Amino acid sequence: VLMEELLEEVFFRLPPDEPAWLVRASAACKPWRRILADRGFRRRYREFHRTPPVLGFFEKGGARLVPIYSHFPAQADHPDWHVMDCRHGRALFADIGKSYLIVLDPMTGHQRRVPSPSNNLIGFTAAVLCTAQGCDHHGCQDGHFLVAVVRPKKFEEITSGWLYSSETDLWTEFASVNHPNANYFSNMDAPSVLVGDALYFNIDGVIECQLGTLRLSTFEKPIDGNGTVMMAEDGGLGYAAVVDVTDLTLWSREAGPEGAMGWTKLRVIDLKALLPDGALFITTQYGISRSPRSLMISGIAEGTQVIFVSTWVGSYMADLKSGRARMVSRPGRKVFPYMNFYLPAAMEAASTGQGQ
Repeated sequence: VLMEELLEEVFFRLPPDEPAWLVRASAACKPWRRILADRGFRRRYREFHRTPPVLGFFEKGGARLVPIYSHFPAQADHPDWHVMDCRHGRALFADIGKSYLIVLDPMTGHQRRVPSPSNNLIGFTAAVLCTAQGCDHHGCQDGHFLVAVVRPKKFEEITSGWLYSSETDLWTEFASVNHPNANYFSNMDAPSVLVGDALYFNIDGVIECQLGTLRLSTFEKPIDGNGTVMMAEDGGLGYAAVVDVTDLTLWSREAGPEGAMGWTKLRVIDLKALLPDGALFITTQYGISRSPRSLMISGIAEGTQVIFVSTWVGSYMADLKSGRARMVSRPGRKVFPYMNFYLPAAMEAASTGQGQ
């Protein structure tokens, strides 16, 4: 019989992106289950692996979590909810026709309603994030949170914003920014990325929301057309887009020789080499092969090098660091990746109100 300390060392090395291994270990016997359910073990397991895996994703226009791996608990569907964002173990939704947003913990099903900051909130985008200073976000989804809402006003040629705190249950308004030619109707659920103390939204350019100073600003994207903001490998602001049909191009926003901020091209990745054979072309029943011109980046797992690419064939999750890719969904829809650690015994206790 192995000492409990040695068992913990073995369990630490069970990969977080293979939840089935943890499920089997938890079901093996009561002593193992007790170790896996221990709060101290859960904390150390998260610290050991640091970056949570992508467990699933929400598709644009829906509210049901699509699991990537087996042994993930079934999720309730909410047909009137519209996904807006996922971050720090939480998912954010707008309830169509209702004057509130919903923050959900997909692991436990716990949810909280957030009142709308405006009576006429149309054509907006939003983001959710943990509010704790210095948090490692390894298991903070039951703590306080912030919700940022950004809304272009086409006829006034400005973009406004609000920031909600669950701790005070109050909204605070951002200082508006001049934003001519912003497309009023195309900005619902625009992607965002958190870098330092700022949120960045991909809205007809890039909108920067400084959370500390409640200030909005805008600047140009590195390229016109479809693309998305992301975190660069150095932890700064990045951008990704498919250029020249199959070239995934990555940029980083950096200071130039004279201190001015601008975009620097980092690298180009050939998607023909990254994605599996047959991912870029589809042959119809008449023997006609469709070209990969419809390639688009459909999602980014924040803080990682994992991207989602949609082709004629389907949607693929690709790890730019390891070079691995796999099909995870049907083609065409943008996705919001959900990242968290899944520890089965702990999740069962949390869902019954005994854990976390």
